[in-house]
Amino acid sequence: MAFGANGARVAGKEMRMKDKEKTVKVVTSAVSSGVNFCLGVIKVLIGVYTNSISILSDGVNNFGDVFSNAGAAVGFSVEKKQPSEKFPFGYGRVEYIVSMLMAIIIMVVGGVFLYSALDRVFYHIPVTFAYTQLGILIATIVVKAGLAAMSGVAYKKYRSDVLKAQTIDGIMDCFVTTFAVTGLFLSRYISFPVDAFVGIVISVIMIAAGVKLFIAAFVKLAGGADARRTEGLKKLSLDQKGVTGARVRVYDFGEKSAEANVELDFEEGVTAEQIAEAEKNITTIAGKNGIVVTFAQKK
Repeated sequence: MAFGANGARVAGKEMRMKDKEKTVKVVTSAVSSGVNFCLGVIKVLIGVYTNSISILSDGVNNFGDVFSNAGAAVGFSVEKKQPSEKFPFGYGRVEYIVSMLMAIIIMVVGGVFLYSALDRVFYHIPVTFAYTQLGILIATIVVKAGLAAMSGVAYKKYRSDVLKAQTIDGIMDCFVTTFAVTGLFLSRYISFPVDAFVGIVISVIMIAAGVKLFIAAFVKLAGGADARRTEGLKKLSLDQKGVTGARVRVYDFGEKSAEANVELDFEEGVTAEQIAEAEKNITTIAGKNGIVVTFAQKK
């Protein structure tokens, strides 16, 4: 009876931890989405007022973040759902789909504004400078840095590719807005279309980041090798007493869910009890990281 009560307490604690993780992820993404919407409105209005393509593209980039962060919030809300008949391995891979959609949005927005920036190089339109707008844009950099820090703290606590992407995107956006602000400031003193060239730099950075994120998500969805968990299980296996070799195959069902097939080699003279102890240790530690391990019989 005591064992049953203890098991229930452990299960309850794990459930509360999962609920807390889900809440943190959803709230972080939802807040980022809302704040990015406000930043996008501000930057687009300033871009229209100053006629700056770099500021305008930066603002539309924020609207891209609105949709990607909102999608992340939706993804996080369903990824912890219990497996069903249609989804026997759960919904963990939804996170990879969201990452891919984020990448597509980033690449499309970057491509559109790369075209617009190139057009401005040949058909230069004067940019209107004002210190008020400059100050507001500098304030948006501080806000975006705060969002990046918030996502970064959540990522350190709950490892997630989407949170990592949000953190990197926030940091990158700080640099992007800094470039745009610099271009706006220099346009007051330079007749050269610096604003257009800053817009080109921003667009190229966006496209490159989108391509990198897309490839990473595609590889995971396509069943690419999970090097991190594979190497981790190999190291864990080789740390066990009597184990001389390990062959590991990991089947990825999400950042927090996977199955692994492990085949172990042992020293001569190892007893059945030692083998059972090694397998138990591996299973227990892997289970705490969301990996269900089965052991293959050596041929």
